[in-house]
Amino acid sequence: MWIKKPKRSDFRVKLSVGIVLFALLMFSAFRLALFWLYHPTFDALTAGQIFSAFLNGLRFDLAVIALFIGPVILLFNLPVNSVRYVKYCVFFMAFELMVMAGFLVADLIYFPYVKRHIAEEILQVSADWGYILTYMFTKALLPLLLLLFLLGVVGVFIHKIFKYRYVFDPYYLKGESLKLLLCVLFIVLGIRGHLGFGKPIGIADVYQYASSPAAAALTLNGVFTAYQVGRKGSVDIKNDYPADKAIAHTQKLLIAPEETVPDENYPLMRQPKTPRDKKDINFFIVLLEGWHPYYVDALSGNHFGVTPVFDQIVRDGVNFTNAYAVGLRSMFGFAGVLAGVPLVPGLPMFGYGLELTSFFRLPGALADNGWSTFFAQTSNRDSYRLCSLASYLGAQGSFGNEDMKKLLPYIDSAPFGYDYDGLMFGAEQVEARKNRNFMGMVFTGITHAPFARTLERFDKYKGDTWDDGFKNTLYFADWSIGELLKRAKEEGWFDNTVFIFVADHTSGGPDIDSLYNKFRIPLVFYAPKLLKPRTVDYVVSQLDLVPTLYNMAGLNVPYTALGRDMFDARESEKRVALVSEGVNIGLITKDGAIRHTRKEILSEEKLSDDFDAAAAEDTLLSLDKAAYVLLKNNTWYKDEQ
Repeated sequence: MWIKKPKRSDFRVKLSVGIVLFALLMFSAFRLALFWLYHPTFDALTAGQIFSAFLNGLRFDLAVIALFIGPVILLFNLPVNSVRYVKYCVFFMAFELMVMAGFLVADLIYFPYVKRHIAEEILQVSADWGYILTYMFTKALLPLLLLLFLLGVVGVFIHKIFKYRYVFDPYYLKGESLKLLLCVLFIVLGIRGHLGFGKPIGIADVYQYASSPAAAALTLNGVFTAYQVGRKGSVDIKNDYPADKAIAHTQKLLIAPEETVPDENYPLMRQPKTPRDKKDINFFIVLLEGWHPYYVDALSGNHFGVTPVFDQIVRDGVNFTNAYAVGLRSMFGFAGVLAGVPLVPGLPMFGYGLELTSFFRLPGALADNGWSTFFAQTSNRDSYRLCSLASYLGAQGSFGNEDMKKLLPYIDSAPFGYDYDGLMFGAEQVEARKNRNFMGMVFTGITHAPFARTLERFDKYKGDTWDDGFKNTLYFADWSIGELLKRAKEEGWFDNTVFIFVADHTSGGPDIDSLYNKFRIPLVFYAPKLLKPRTVDYVVSQLDLVPTLYNMAGLNVPYTALGRDMFDARESEKRVALVSEGVNIGLITKDGAIRHTRKEILSEEKLSDDFDAAAAEDTLLSLDKAAYVLLKNNTWYKDEQ
């Protein structure tokens, strides 16, 4: 006699498959939106490369779907006889989809600024909830409200309409086991991204399918890149260049003839061969948030009219026309300027583990030799942890927006503070140190999006575009610099102070996917009583500032930096700038530039027939490997304390 099995209406498998397919469709839709909104970035891609990006992008999409939604699908498919349990599982999966959608929206808004997905920024922003909330309730307010509305609708639907109830039946025990096994396989294989042995799929694996940064950007998604970097504080990258050869090449490139290496175990640490006298000189560094040479008329030949003060500084100072940032975010500029350290991919971020390595601390070295040192930022003290990191580097005082008075009747509340308040606060710190040499840095913030209105007289451009907002805040920032210089003259500390104006990275400017465009920054030494005005055209980097100030101060202690004195014009044609662009690295020279994955050259920019891409590749891999090995092995700098 045949036993008739009971009919069942269990649609958990169908719903699980449907959720995964919906998630893949959502990621693909955002990839399509990225391609459509920022199509100039992808114009050079062939039809085959575009198809490959959309197809292979599913691997990276599935990896985060399996990681975050997969475990809930597994729980959802357990034979639990509870309506409430089922509803909770469905609602949680819906919530995860909404969060992913919100992150993809944020990534879509962020993408045009650096032409790549969110990566190491997630580490910095995660410690700055003030910025996150400001961002959510300004630029991302409409998508946020829409997502919350949709989540509410889904919640009501699940609560009111979703009537499914599971009844366990022993006839289907084998089927239940198979179903759970399939869920586990989905999670494991989805996260791994391949069927073979080896590590799960990572960011660097994108170059198995993409041959350019644009193709890589179209293949990846912001959820995947942010998670990969955020969970470890670094990206898995491998440079096979021999370490000994890399260090020898780097020593030859950076160490001056009058310098010696006092300890062979620290091959980039050097000091003068003969003792020198300390110089009676002060340093005031202004780290300019997001300034691009394009907006400075004296540097670009444009006529925006928002930098009259800085235009005069360029004419009366030592203007480095070929200066480059080491990265595309503030932390890179901070580490480069104050520590001479490149944040090469593969290492933890500064503030998230890299500071456990011994650095040469320029503010600390100056403080040990009689200078009074301080750091101030116009954003809050805990923003990007810069105040803590400045103290770690030897700043005797570290200050943030909370320490500064509001000096003018501003129209808006600026999320990153006002430059005038910050620079006047810096002047107060100088005046409190009148009888001592000083070294101070003020990190500005008004030119950081979202842009705040300052005073009506600085509303030079009436439009509501990003460019108009940036130029208006730049106009205010420029005026603030003029007020700082005016106060320095009135207070009597202008004549023996070297003002160093250097951008942390670029923002805005021409939409040209060129390393020269993306990394070139304003960099001017301004000290009319100490330095003759001139223009320097050879390549320099933020990493060159530590050796430069070290020599200007007449220090004798050992130091380490991945740079050389900017005023040393010997073999200037061999000068280069190392840059980090997401998971890629690059090298800028006077004749051309290259992007590199550490396995192959991604792109070349040839300015001269003399450009040798193979030689540039050799130098780039050497600098990257030397920095990586010495920082990772803690043989960057020998801290005697």
